[in-house]
Amino acid sequence: MKQNFRNFIKKIPDRIHSQTKTFMSENIAIFKPEKYVIGQSMCMEDYHFIIFHSKPPKAIINGNIYSFKKGRLISLEPGTSITVLVNEKNNTCKYISISAKKDFMDRLGLESFGVEKLKFEKFENQYNNYLLDAINSFEHEIFVYGNAPALMLQSLEIQLGILLIRNSLADNIFLDDRNELYDDYIKKSIVYMHKYYSGNITIDDICGEIYLSPSHFKRAFKNKTGNTPYQFLTEIRVDKAKEMLKNKERTIREVARLCGFVNSGNLSAVFKKHIGISPSEYRKVYSEK
Repeated sequence: MKQNFRNFIKKIPDRIHSQTKTFMSENIAIFKPEKYVIGQSMCMEDYHFIIFHSKPPKAIINGNIYSFKKGRLISLEPGTSITVLVNEKNNTCKYISISAKKDFMDRLGLESFGVEKLKFEKFENQYNNYLLDAINSFEHEIFVYGNAPALMLQSLEIQLGILLIRNSLADNIFLDDRNELYDDYIKKSIVYMHKYYSGNITIDDICGEIYLSPSHFKRAFKNKTGNTPYQFLTEIRVDKAKEMLKNKERTIREVARLCGFVNSGNLSAVFKKHIGISPSEYRKVYSEK
């Protein structure tokens, strides 16, 4: 497996790679370093993704300087060059680096999204909890079972690859016929809510995506949809919770986390207000049908 990512690994200094946790399959490699590779230009031959769990140093990407936020997904296409700059004020290093083979990702893009060539509109994106769960499952499979059975690892590769693409593409797959009544920026905000409902998204996050002031956005959204953005987002989360509660393998606590609620108590209160019964009662009713 190491041969598949040999060119990328060769670019990492031995002193850093030797202290890096690595989980590798045929098409995807996950790295968890303890340090950044500082001041060294690295050109990506495959698709590359970075998830920052702490505030990262600034970086030069394709000749321009960028400052990224903690808790964001950085999506880089093949041929992208990146150089991490020195930052004496930032000694923490908590991030995940993911390399995905170009041919593999292009095939997923074509078969799953009808896109012949993946094109990310921006480097910095928000990600949802499903991506983190897929990463954890991929790591667990390799740590416990290695590369066997191959079929299981291949299915986890596909799941992880599709989620990386979903969180990196600006798409409209969540819009339905009712949304034709909405202005473009309202459509974009709805797409954003559907994509990131599982995370702790805010009005400021949405407004930063559609380039509207919060006051203008809230007023326009209510006029177009009849709901406030918070009400609309809550309805999305409740609908997703209803779907997940039908699967008895997930605990109510897990459902709450995956649907963007603070905890199971918050889910129960909101769910009962909207549906009239608690999540556990809803699950019982569904199981009796």
